[in-house]
Amino acid sequence: MDSCKYKIYHEDSFDARQNLEDYFSNKSGMVFGDDSIIFPLENLTKTFTEGHIQGNILIELSAGSTIHHLYAVCEFFKHIIVLKTNDRCIMELKRWVDERTGAFEWDHAAKHHADIEEKSDQFQDKDGKVRTALRHVMKCDLEKENIVEPIDLPPADCIIIAWLLEFISKNHDELKNYLRKVSKLLKPGGHLIFMGLLDATYITIGKDKFHILKYDEDFARKALVEEGFVVDNCKVKKRTNVSDLIDYKGMLFIAAHKEK
Repeated sequence: MDSCKYKIYHEDSFDARQNLEDYFSNKSGMVFGDDSIIFPLENLTKTFTEGHIQGNILIELSAGSTIHHLYAVCEFFKHIIVLKTNDRCIMELKRWVDERTGAFEWDHAAKHHADIEEKSDQFQDKDGKVRTALRHVMKCDLEKENIVEPIDLPPADCIIIAWLLEFISKNHDELKNYLRKVSKLLKPGGHLIFMGLLDATYITIGKDKFHILKYDEDFARKALVEEGFVVDNCKVKKRTNVSDLIDYKGMLFIAAHKEK
């Protein structure tokens, strides 16, 4: 199937809960945990515990309704602002934030993070710390120059972009343009964490296949440099799991800072 025939994440109906169950859950047969949960948590924990990245405001943009990567950053920022392009993902995320019945269970990810920190007895505190820091979940529109129009957000000390731009971009120029818009929310000298799927073309959610823009590590690095970022750290994890639900070849983690 040609990628142009796939559904588009922010334009078509996207089952946020099914996405969590298939790619981030603790259920039997879920083969993506090493890539989708442990890899980002390990790299985020190492990056932030080094002490170079902290401040008042962290802005997070990701596909789906994931929160597990926020375990690794919630204690380094006073305020976390989550931006979503998809209404169903906002609803699913707020269900967790408000501790509603039926919210997705993230205990397995909290335990992984506590183990990484060598604080395995403190995993039950993780949810509360994220909820305390997570002040706003907002709709954004990356087609607008100010993606949170009509609001003007204060400049962020750090931005995390996780598995999003490849979902909403139809070509490489579009991805670069979205990156430019997002980076405008960052203060001079601020930090950017970019996590993405390498060499992917589709992801399956339920019965539907959704488009993913294919790119490699070299493209991601160059796109960041062209936008004025200095790459401080880059890690790639090659895929080892076997599943035809998604066709990525590896996971990418980049930590960068914006030159003043």
